[in-house]
This record gives sequence, C-alpha cells and structure tokens, in this order.
Amino acid sequence: MKKCSYPLFFSLIVLTSLMGHSHPAEGGRHSIDRWERIAWSALEEKYQDAQLKDYEYIGRTRVNDEQIKDVFRVTVNQDGKTFPVHAEVYFHPVTNIIISVHIFPL
Repeated sequence: MKKCSYPLFFSLIVLTSLMGHSHPAEGGRHSIDRWERIAWSALEEKYQDAQLKDYEYIGRTRVNDEQIKDVFRVTVNQDGKTFPVHAEVYFHPVTNIIISVHIFPL
C-alpha cells in the first residue's frame, strides 16, 4: 500500500500546483489590454493634434504591495517634431483600481 501512495501523493502535488490561479492583476494579456486602452486614451488626450505611432508594451513592475506599474512607449509626431513618450499606468494589484496615469516625453 505504501508503494502506491507515494506516486499518488506526488501526482496530487503536481496537479495542485498546476491548478494555481494567477493573481488578477498579473492575469496575462487580458489585463495588459485593459491598461493599454487606458494608456492610449491618456496619450490621445495629452497629444490631441499629434500622430501616435510605434506603440509598444514595455513591461510590468511591482512597485510595492499596493502598486503595479505597466509601461507603454509610443512615438509622437507633433508640429514637425518626433519624440518618444512613455505612458505609465499604476494600479492596485488586488482591486485592479487605477491609482494614476503618468505621461512624459523621454
């Protein structure tokens, strides 16, 4: 009986670890898409008469237990000048509530 219980125990551990749920704020592409839409709206609002292009997702950083930051980069063409801009979206990792959005040229 002991011979059979070890493989069964190991299998249960593996299955349990595979069934782990990801944190809502770290939930993959769907989560990134939400913050991307927010960043894009903020960029369009700040640079209303500009052309926005080369939009890309830079990455996610856990700032602390209360904040996660997603960073996006875009190239802005405004009044004949072209320059890169970052959009940073800060949100709470548990509630997914937006804390702030920062837009700044690099």
